[in-house]
Amino acid sequence: MQNEILINASRGETRVAILERGSLVELLVERRGERSMVGSVVKGRVTRVLPGMQASFVDIGLDKAAFLYAGDYYEYPSDVDLGDEEGGESRSRGRRGGGRRNGSGRAVPKIDTILSEGQEIMVQVAKEPIGTKGARITSHVAIAGRHLVLTPSGSRVGVSRRIDSDRERRRLREIVERLRPQGVGFIIRTAGEGAREADLEADVNYLASIWEAIQLQRDARAPTVLYAEPSLPLRVVRDVANPETKRIVVDSPEVHAEIMEFVSRFVADPKPRVELYRDGLPIFDQYGIEAEIDANLGRKVWLKSGGYLIVDQSEALTAIDVNTGRYVGKRDLEETVLKTNLEAVKEVVHQLRFRNIGGLIIVDLIDMETSENREKVYRAFQEALRQDKAKTNILKISELGLVEMTRKRTRENLVQQLCEPCSHCEGRGYVMSRETVTHKVLREIRKDLPRFGGRRIALAVAPRVAEVLLGAEREELAQLGAELGREIEIRAVPGMHQEQFEVIALDAGPPVEFPIPWLGKGVATEHAAHDAIPLAAEAPEEPPAEVAEASAAPARSFAYEQMSTLDLAEDAAGEPVDAGLGFPILPRPEQGEES
Repeated sequence: MQNEILINASRGETRVAILERGSLVELLVERRGERSMVGSVVKGRVTRVLPGMQASFVDIGLDKAAFLYAGDYYEYPSDVDLGDEEGGESRSRGRRGGGRRNGSGRAVPKIDTILSEGQEIMVQVAKEPIGTKGARITSHVAIAGRHLVLTPSGSRVGVSRRIDSDRERRRLREIVERLRPQGVGFIIRTAGEGAREADLEADVNYLASIWEAIQLQRDARAPTVLYAEPSLPLRVVRDVANPETKRIVVDSPEVHAEIMEFVSRFVADPKPRVELYRDGLPIFDQYGIEAEIDANLGRKVWLKSGGYLIVDQSEALTAIDVNTGRYVGKRDLEETVLKTNLEAVKEVVHQLRFRNIGGLIIVDLIDMETSENREKVYRAFQEALRQDKAKTNILKISELGLVEMTRKRTRENLVQQLCEPCSHCEGRGYVMSRETVTHKVLREIRKDLPRFGGRRIALAVAPRVAEVLLGAEREELAQLGAELGREIEIRAVPGMHQEQFEVIALDAGPPVEFPIPWLGKGVATEHAAHDAIPLAAEAPEEPPAEVAEASAAPARSFAYEQMSTLDLAEDAAGEPVDAGLGFPILPRPEQGEES
């Protein structure tokens, strides 16, 4: 399929957009200090052997130890047969690393009979560290070139299954068999289809030189990187560019020069056109990529017909829900449902590719009455997945309209890479409603406020919570004040988190802060409501001039900044300002400063 490659390279970040028929289908991002380890060959040291899991942990120089299944480690080259895989897909043999048998059907030995703690081994990174999991590694090293993949532990030539012509497969196999050095194997990639013998010979020589350089470093002390994959732009040109690539556009002169050299050396004719982007408008804005990125990262994705998808990613799986939305159809309900599902299938596959979603995926289609329509949608799913290079496995649509599938995961998905958990909801995806917070506040005040002296109390809350306290719950608030013998003032603080409130004693005397930073789930729940601390005990021995001046006024106290109120607490000169509470908000002391 005809594609275009747009490369936005800056000092700290490189982004690559892959377009098919003018539409963004993949976005790859690499940042300085976060370069992908997938494909790197490393000398590692076994740190722990786990017989009960048939696996071991290996130190490869990362923060977290890498994980190696017994099925991904063999001492004998004859045990390894990558067959006709495209690029070493079988190097990592599923969740159990091949289970009790390897790819040739031979039994995998016990992990503690082939590996021991302290042993140094050569491995290749098959999957990036994802979340709390370390990298997945394998001893089945496979070094990718433009047309070929070198498999040092193999001894035969395989051909990608995506090359359909038997005649072409025989031609390529005969050429590579003739060219390959003794003792190593090769896999002919899909990009090798139609390649000339000279191109294949150049690839053989290039990969053989890399393997020779790795061999020279075998005695290096672990952990050591023996071979690292090229930079992101060169990997994309190597793996994605093909005779149908319309052009490669890059906005960096340095990266443009690197690509030109790489294309001239390793890319067969017809070579893709490589252009240097010179316009003033950023390249991704010029081609509408920034807008597409924003539109495709949301939880709700609209379909052209008016239907939409809801994409929910979790640690265990990704759930995608299909809805008709604004689409009402023309004839009958079943036709409307079928049309929406067929459109949704294409968008689901697009989202899987764009977001790089891997692991277990459940798609909740709209229920279809007939098995014939379910079969149509299933075939459409299979057809759409042919455009996806990642290995997928899809099951038939269930009676409940669910599609279960898996997609090979080798690195963090795009949301994990570009986003972080919400600081307001701590990644929950929701916050307590203002009504819930209101009643929680009233309960906490009723429970703990009697321990404090003074009659005048200021209750600082988020504006939406203040609306409830001064509206629907006004009578309950007044009754609470009467019961406790307190005058309670409600003060809305712009920028205060909805789940946060503070109670401040306003009477003359030792000022008291009564903080409850969070009412929701999270670290802050360790601060219980009864842990009220006299503010004077927390203050430095010699307070700043602003504090001393404000302390001279009776019936005033100071609230420490919480969450986003910091921005409201300082003016342009960095001085404390009145944030609408009637007293200044001062920065909270750094941890360890409290006496």
